[in-house]
Amino acid sequence: MINCMFNNIKIAHRYLFAQIRRIYFMALPESKQDLKKSRVNFTIGDSAAQTIAQLSGGTFIAALMSYCSISDANIGIITSLLSLAALSQIFLINYFKKLKKYKFLVCYTALHRGLFSIIYFIPLLAIGNGQKAILIVVMYFIGQLFVQIGTPATQDLIASLVPSRLRGKYFSIKDSIAVFVVSSAMLLAGMILDYFKKENLLTGFVIIGLIVLVLVIVNVVALSKMKEPKLSYTNEEGKELHGRLARKAKDFEKNQNFEEQSVASEIKDAFQDRKFRKAFILQSIYVTGLFICNPFNASYQINQLALPYTFIMLIGFIANLYRIYIAPKLGRLADKYGMAKVLKYALFALGLNLLTMAFTVPGNAYPMHVLGSFLSSTAWAFVGIGLFGIQLDFFRPEKRMIWLTILSALSGFMGFVVSIIGGNILDYLQSKDLSLFGSSIYPQQVLNVIGFTIMVFAVLYIKFFIETEKVDVNHKDGRVEL
Repeated sequence: MINCMFNNIKIAHRYLFAQIRRIYFMALPESKQDLKKSRVNFTIGDSAAQTIAQLSGGTFIAALMSYCSISDANIGIITSLLSLAALSQIFLINYFKKLKKYKFLVCYTALHRGLFSIIYFIPLLAIGNGQKAILIVVMYFIGQLFVQIGTPATQDLIASLVPSRLRGKYFSIKDSIAVFVVSSAMLLAGMILDYFKKENLLTGFVIIGLIVLVLVIVNVVALSKMKEPKLSYTNEEGKELHGRLARKAKDFEKNQNFEEQSVASEIKDAFQDRKFRKAFILQSIYVTGLFICNPFNASYQINQLALPYTFIMLIGFIANLYRIYIAPKLGRLADKYGMAKVLKYALFALGLNLLTMAFTVPGNAYPMHVLGSFLSSTAWAFVGIGLFGIQLDFFRPEKRMIWLTILSALSGFMGFVVSIIGGNILDYLQSKDLSLFGSSIYPQQVLNVIGFTIMVFAVLYIKFFIETEKVDVNHKDGRVEL
């Protein structure tokens, strides 16, 4: 009886391991149709991931932290922990270099988004607010840590599935779908929080936590159904090796590589490339302008401007419908005229959004929020796509994974440092009685003016340094390697 049970467990274990290997290591696209299906699955998974990011950030996480008596400045710094978490990528460069495929890493790290669901159940615990705050910070940071670790692999995976000539079109359509899903979910979540705000806000947090959990499952399943157009170890005929043959090839590779390039050497090599330096400088300017003010705007809307959750989400939903309409058009313009040219105008729109926030006070909060939301939608219809597109245009294919890792890690750390500086400025200004021409002003207004100024520098840098750079066309991505 015991032997029979042991054999059944052994058979089940082997079957499970075989299924994992088949799904995550052996699923190769065999046709253009397989590539298309993989892009569709990525769109579904990314829509879920972006929704999770919004429901576990911005207004919602600010509401949760405010409920646990965390200050505005600390809320901004905590929500910027995702940028600090990105620094972990740089210590894993040599590990990433050894990976032949990225699908398993992408799905494994995506699974840890479940921690963002658990965060919303923390207020139910019978402990003090200080302990709740610590738990929120720890779990939020661990979740962001895994998400950031998987980000470069995710970016390289989808880049390998999309031909360079279609990137603007695909990414804009993908983002349009994601925006619709995100805005719908946020509107629903905002209505939930408003409904339970007066009676029992804890119930609202629990419902949002359950929604996030469902989205995590959708995210992981969709990513698991993708096929990765990359081969690991191959034989003389070009066929992929698995099992003992793959392990033997791996051991042989280790014996051939006597010296492993250090992380410092990889960073040095990256910065010796002119195009990498330009992409890094642009990313740094953008991150500085965004993180000096944006992490503190959510709590500003809730606490100082006293805007209702439902109003914020309703305007966001309408503005995002507009974003869905213009995003494909901007993507096609980028494919025709270049990523940099369209990104320049998108970043200027983002700067105007920050300037609008700088002029927003309780007396004009409603109309200014409407204006700012439409400017924000105009900007975000292309900012993320444009920055990523420039990186794909500027980075050599054989170095893309490593350079994306370095860029993400360093700019992420910079974003966290900038958010700390912004938090300290906010704390300092909140202790002062600020006024301009006899009218009282809020510290967040000052931060947004700084953010606008820096965004203008980003626009000028694109015009004079990015648009003048020649782009090498990549003919490898979006093809079946069989």
